[in-house]
Amino acid sequence: MKRVFLIASCLLMAACAAEREPGDLFGPAEPDILVVDAQLLVDRPLPDLLVYETVAPGVYYTRDQAAVTDAEVEIMQGTHVYRYQADPDSLGRYLPPDDAPLVLPETEYRLTVRSQGREARAETQTPPRLRLLDWALLDEKTLEEKRQLRMFSEGEDVVFSAPENQIVYLDGLLEARFNPLDVPAYQAGVFSLDLDSERVLNVDWLEEEDYDDFVERQVSSPPYDAPDGKLRLPWFAVYFAGRHLIRIYALDRNWFDFARSSPEMQQEQGGFGGLAGENFERPLFRVEGGIGLFGSAAVDSLGFVVLPRE
Repeated sequence: MKRVFLIASCLLMAACAAEREPGDLFGPAEPDILVVDAQLLVDRPLPDLLVYETVAPGVYYTRDQAAVTDAEVEIMQGTHVYRYQADPDSLGRYLPPDDAPLVLPETEYRLTVRSQGREARAETQTPPRLRLLDWALLDEKTLEEKRQLRMFSEGEDVVFSAPENQIVYLDGLLEARFNPLDVPAYQAGVFSLDLDSERVLNVDWLEEEDYDDFVERQVSSPPYDAPDGKLRLPWFAVYFAGRHLIRIYALDRNWFDFARSSPEMQQEQGGFGGLAGENFERPLFRVEGGIGLFGSAAVDSLGFVVLPRE
């Protein structure tokens, strides 16, 4: 998943995450509009953020050309002001102060970016903490619980070595459970951690050359509703054997709006179902005086190992 969630993250869910380029944000055709990109995660440090600008249609795009290097960047929380500094090793990237605290739950953060007479502003209300309670392997026909899986609270080594977490591809349904939060939606990212593991996806209706479209080891979901606090992982979001990480994000309004309206995100979200889709000609940016994403989420993680079918 790209920087998201994400997007988000960064969507894997950030979480994870590759950087988006300004052109990927599907902004307007006008040049010189500020583009901001930052996602705050509850109980994580204040993040690095990106500041670029749009370029005129027909102009050959390069990241260095679009990077804004002279911006004044601040994130405010209450009376606290955290002033960012340009990263000398990466044009367009800005770094938080060394003493910046962890992101708080249920707290408002405000972003201001100024450059050459332009000013972009955005704000986010962070969600409550998300805590995954347990997860289990279900029988795909009866939906009865076959066994509980081990959690990261027991240690990373336990998660990836425990027999309970060794799952044969397509054998049952994986279900994560959590206390529902008062948030617009959730998003999930699935990460294949063993980059040289074999492909397990094998279906009759795909020709061999079609498998070239299933090379991503990071897959993000659309935003989805989970009023009962349950998420079932569809197997068609898993392409490879080996260790896998699932990150579940509880989204703020900004992240939710961007994820459901961005054509780029919708294209990436081939693995999951989610909320009923809407047709958007332009993403919902929620940035005054600019475009991009300044959003927040709470996140928790699960791990398991996929075994090939014999």
